[in-house]
Amino acid sequence: MADGASLSYKSILVYLDDGKSNSDRVSVALQMAASHGAHLTGVSLLTLKPENLNTTSDKVAALESKRMAEGLVADFAERAGAAGISFDTFTIHGNSDESAAGMARCGRNADLVILAQPNPDSLNFNRMLGLAEKVMLYSGRPILFVPYIGANRIPFVKALVSWDGTPAATRATYDAIPMLKMTGEVTILVVQSRKQLESKNDVQAGALSHSLQRHGVHARVESILPGSSSVANVILNEVSQHDIDVLVMGGYGTPKLQQKILGGVTRSLLSTMLIPVLMAH
Repeated sequence: MADGASLSYKSILVYLDDGKSNSDRVSVALQMAASHGAHLTGVSLLTLKPENLNTTSDKVAALESKRMAEGLVADFAERAGAAGISFDTFTIHGNSDESAAGMARCGRNADLVILAQPNPDSLNFNRMLGLAEKVMLYSGRPILFVPYIGANRIPFVKALVSWDGTPAATRATYDAIPMLKMTGEVTILVVQSRKQLESKNDVQAGALSHSLQRHGVHARVESILPGSSSVANVILNEVSQHDIDVLVMGGYGTPKLQQKILGGVTRSLLSTMLIPVLMAH
């Protein structure tokens, strides 16, 4: 079980950028901080803009990024102050690798990290995907991704837990307990893969439901045979059919050099999901 799973989030870190989802991301962070009585840290990257801008010189591009980071921090501070939330701010210096490592270090002292879902149409997509992967892998904390199109419903009302009994799914689910306790409806979804059926492996979804109930989270279990559909498509269909507000799932992968950190299902959902997703590794 994750440390402090039955408690509230008391320290939340939110990533700040110039994307369309930034305002909603801050709104999610403020709402959660208010609900949990949490301290909120707003973090911006000094070198957010792509390094090879063709329309300006390197010096002007660097100045533009600095001004943008300062503006994001100032706007965040104004909103947090107006909401009466305890907060601080931090700006991370360095290139892509350095800023990702810095974000992971900052995240280690937060109960929850709120990041932006990478926008496939953005010039910064690869950098933001790399940052997301590294923060998830090296911070050791749960990550709540807010879609690049924004969040439609705050606070969350309906939650879906994608459950396969793995350590990553276990970590994500128990790290999500403070959030799940504040939702009105929780569903534990088990997509019964061929491998699981052949091995007759019991993922103990019923035991998970009973354990969550002891934490004040009442969840029903739903098992689905995917047929010819992929696991990701089954999850997406469930999200759409049941009007889910937030998805909880494990973030899979390994830190091996030159290997993609996130697995196929995780990457697919992170790229296509239109609702917030809480992941943990």
